[in-house]
Amino acid sequence: MADDNDSLRVEIGFIRRNLEEVHSTMTKVAAALERLTRLEERHAHTATALERAFNAISKLEARVASMERHQPMQKLTTNWVINGVWAAAGVVGAMIINKILTGTV
Repeated sequence: MADDNDSLRVEIGFIRRNLEEVHSTMTKVAAALERLTRLEERHAHTATALERAFNAISKLEARVASMERHQPMQKLTTNWVINGVWAAAGVVGAMIINKILTGTV
């Protein structure tokens, strides 16, 4: 009978140690799952931010392409305006020189 009790105590001790190991392992698994959940949330936020960035880049690419298409015409128009300003300045200068030379200031 004493041997049976000792045997039962050994078995119970073995089961208790196994349960403690299972409990410790479950605690580690729970902590790992919590970290994994946080990482998944961060990943989702990062993916959303990247999607917004890619959309913004696409819009900027479209705007740059549009500006590049219109750039030759804009350059031509700018040259016309600059030449017009110089022509007007030349006409005004010629009128001033003409008035100075004719003496009707």
